[in-house]
Amino acid sequence: MFEQFGNIMEIVKKVQQNVDTVQEQLKQERIEVSSGDVIKITVNGQQELIAIHLNGKYLSTENAALLQDLLLATINNALAKSRDLNQAAMGKLASDLNLPKIPGMF
Repeated sequence: MFEQFGNIMEIVKKVQQNVDTVQEQLKQERIEVSSGDVIKITVNGQQELIAIHLNGKYLSTENAALLQDLLLATINNALAKSRDLNQAAMGKLASDLNLPKIPGMF
C-alpha cells in the first residue's frame, strides 16, 4: 500500500515539474497586438503586461478619448490571446501526461 503512495507522489512531483516548466516558458513568450500604427501592446503568456507603445503623432487632447478606447481594446485583445496561448499550452501538457480532462484544472 505504501509503495502505491510513493508512486503517486512521484507522479505528482513529475506533473508539478512539467507545469513549472510550461509556466516558465509562457512567461518568456511575447505576444504583440497593435491597433494600426497607433498603439502596440506586448504581453507574455501569463497575462502580464510587458510594454505599451503609443505613437507620439496621435497624442493630443483631441484624440484622448479615442486613444483611451483603443488602449483598452488593444490590451483586452492581447490578454485574450495570452489566455488562449496559456490554455493551449496547459491543455497540451495535460494531454501529453494523459491526465483526465477536469474542468478548470488546466
